[in-house]
Formats: sequence, C-alpha cells, structure tokens
Amino acid sequence: MVSLVFIPLLSTDLGASDLVVGIIGAAYGVAYLFSSLFFGWKSDTLGRLVFIRTGLLMSSLAFLAQTMAYNLVILTIIRAGVGFTLGISSAALIAYIYESHGNVGKFSSYGSLGWIFSAAAAAILIKYNTLFTLSAVLSITAFLVSLTMSEAAAPEKRITPQLFKVMRRNAGVYLAFFFRHLGAAATWVILPLFFTSIGADKSWIGILWGINFVVQFIAMRYVERFPEKKIFIIGQVLSVIVFLGYSLSNNYLQVVPIQILLGLSWSFLYVGALLIVLHSGEEKGTASGVFFSTINLCGAVGPFIGGLITHLWGFHAVMIFAATVTLIGLLPSFSTGKGEMAGSKMTLSKLE
Repeated sequence: MVSLVFIPLLSTDLGASDLVVGIIGAAYGVAYLFSSLFFGWKSDTLGRLVFIRTGLLMSSLAFLAQTMAYNLVILTIIRAGVGFTLGISSAALIAYIYESHGNVGKFSSYGSLGWIFSAAAAAILIKYNTLFTLSAVLSITAFLVSLTMSEAAAPEKRITPQLFKVMRRNAGVYLAFFFRHLGAAATWVILPLFFTSIGADKSWIGILWGINFVVQFIAMRYVERFPEKKIFIIGQVLSVIVFLGYSLSNNYLQVVPIQILLGLSWSFLYVGALLIVLHSGEEKGTASGVFFSTINLCGAVGPFIGGLITHLWGFHAVMIFAATVTLIGLLPSFSTGKGEMAGSKMTLSKLE
C-alpha cells in the first residue's frame, strides 16, 4: 500500500496530466474490481487459502514490477496488474477471518497498522523504487505467513453461491457505500498532489496519511460496541465533513485534524458495511467479493472523475463533488430501514 500513495506523484514525474493520473488509477480499479468479484465468488466453492496464497505471491511480483515503470504506458499496465493480483486474495481473506470466528473489526485494524508502517517508511525512504521494493517484501512476507494457516472448512461442504441473489439482498448497502466511495476515490487520486499544492513535501504527505491510519487502527478495534447500521451511517456523515474540510484548507497543517476525522469515518463506514453484508447469508466470499468490487468500481470510475474535474476546475471542485455524492449516498442508508440493513441488528461483538 506504500505504492498507492505515491503513484500519482510518480505519474506526474513521468509527465502525466491530471486526467492521465486518473486513467492510471482507473486501470488499477477496474482490474481489482473484476478480480475480487470473480475470485471471491469462486472461493465459496473452492476454499479460501488457495486464493489467499496465490494472490499474495502474485502481488509481490506485481509490486516489484513497478520498479520497471519508465513511462506512462508501462506504469498503467503494471498498475492494472497490481489491482488484479490484490483482488485475488482480498475477499477470500475477509471470508476466512469471519469463518474462523475472528473479529473483523480488529482484523481490519491490523490492515491500518500496516498502512501506518507504510506511511512511516514512505516518509523516511522517499525514493520510488525503494518504496516499491518494500511493498514486494511485505507482500512475500504475508505469503509466507499464509503458509501457516489452515482451512476453516472443507471446500466440499461449501454451498453453491448465487451471485445475483447476493447482490440483490445487499443492494441498499452496496449502493450507499458506492456513492460515498465514488467521491473518495475521486479525491484520493489527486490528494497527494493537493497536499503538495498547499505546502506539504513527501515526508509530510507520509505523515498526513499516517495520522489517518493511526486513528483507523485504534477506532476499528472499538466500533464493535455499536450496531453496524448506525456506525455505517455515522461514517457517511463524517465523510461529508472530511471532504468539506479539505475544500476549505489552504495549508497542510490545517489537514491534520481532518485526517483524524478521516480515520474515524472510514473505520465506521468500512466495518459497518462489511459486517452487514457478511451477516446477510452463507455466501461470505461472494458477499465480500461484491463488497470489494463496489469499492473498486469506485476505484475505476472515481480516479477518472477526479482527474477530469481537477483538469477542468481544480482540486477544490473534487472535494465539493465528493461531499455531494456522499450526501446522496445517505439517502438509501436511511431508506432501507425495513430492508436488508434493518435485518442485521447484531452488534460487532457477536462475531466473537
């Protein structure tokens, strides 16, 4: 994930316009979308570990390949490869944790802990190829750890997943999440450039991202005390505040409290939505695969929108767009009271 933060900066160093930065981000998102959807669905019948291990191993190679991105075409192709390989393991890993009676919130917090160390490394190392090599080393380390894991359930006992049934069952959650994350994806692709424009150097960019992840690591460990529907909606409301806060900032130090709110908003939103869909039926891999595909549909479309809006109207217009679509996303959140979301009144602590 170190790579993700600095890809926009590398793109501009290679001569990319704001629009091309968005296209490169979209290539990553499209590949991740189809990969997570397909392999999450297949993991419901073939088991989780084969996809977890394959994805982690291939991701390490894809991260390392980024050191060979000497022009924009090669960078776009390699970023698509990174997205594809990450999608192989993502849904299967979440389903594996859930079925192993792990706490999804705490598990997600360790992902944020990884981001913390990545941001710290980015602030210290700075050179692109060093950061990409670090990403590869971390991924291969995760692969080695996965070799010690055992399957929670035999593949032959798994149900046959029905993809469209799962999508219909959780449509309200997916739609609400889509709108918020569309705005977020449009923002994240240009955010390092925005930070640079208000005075942040590469070290400060790493620090600002690190603040976000520290808050996530702490918050995700405690959101289980609240009903998932409520924390999901709170996450959306906080997201609106975050995007508006960015639009009002003209110095990078002003972003520090906004990054704290960002960490809280994502913790509530991500864990709340994920637990809602995991509670909804037996097809855990398919449900989480659609969830990650929703994220990466935004990851495909959002960067293009963010790059285009920035090209036409500047950074602040992207933040206003993000706040607006997040508000739109709140409407299905409130309107599904008797639907899927109201059907899961369990708290996160019931995962234990």
